[in-house]
Amino acid sequence: MVNYTFINKSVIKRTTVIEGVVETVSPLRIGGSKENFDPSSLARDSILKDVQGRPIIPGSSWKGIFRSTGERILRLKNIVVCSGVGKDYCLNNTQKEREFDSGLRENIIDQALRLFWDYTCLNCKVFGTKSVIGAVRFLDSLPISYSLNTRSMIAISRTEGAVARRALVTVEYVDVGSKFNFKMMGYNLPNYAIGYLVTIMKNIHDGFTQVGGHKSRGFGFVKFNIVKFTDLGEKRIGDEDVEVKGIGDLVEGNGDEFFVKMKPFMEAFNNAKIPYPKK
Repeated sequence: MVNYTFINKSVIKRTTVIEGVVETVSPLRIGGSKENFDPSSLARDSILKDVQGRPIIPGSSWKGIFRSTGERILRLKNIVVCSGVGKDYCLNNTQKEREFDSGLRENIIDQALRLFWDYTCLNCKVFGTKSVIGAVRFLDSLPISYSLNTRSMIAISRTEGAVARRALVTVEYVDVGSKFNFKMMGYNLPNYAIGYLVTIMKNIHDGFTQVGGHKSRGFGFVKFNIVKFTDLGEKRIGDEDVEVKGIGDLVEGNGDEFFVKMKPFMEAFNNAKIPYPKK
């Protein structure tokens, strides 16, 4: 019988927390909406701020960054994965959504669990999908220390792909050396899923993934500092999980040191034989 602990949210058998400090290595810009517009600012393209006027990296942005980065990592390993965008999600792609919804509606939980386990990718299980909450939560990242700056840039028309008529726009951004807190919580994550998330973090830390907008202009490079990993509960989730040795309930490290200490989890991800999704 398959162990569905990873995707079953009714009982929490393992809680993992990764928290630390994110430092900007290049300018950072998370765009604000029209409602977020600051009339006192010289910028006409302002960043997202909280009610106190501080820059913020929303948890939803982190989730999107992690999911898209993970998608690229999984595809490079020839592991089937959906984008989760629009209609490109596993239950729709495998035409199992109606049967899955029926199981939920009629309270046939075993059927729903089996379908979700068999026919969804690692990204769907970790980050969630339509009608299903993910196994991880990202908190909003608030600033510890920061400075804001502006820069005039050539505006590009999104519809025409060319220089807009009003060619210059003043862009607001968070300056280099600013620091934000970071916190991600996971529930019932197998060791290989923890290794997957740490691999994504290292991808961001090493500069292979950028955060926010204006990536083509060199914005969005960040690194992780003073990172702490806390692991409470069972140390192996599911029959397909890979055992991790030599790591206790708490791991701490500064940047590169943290990823060296977490290497056994990343190796668990690299060595895992992921049995889903079915074709």
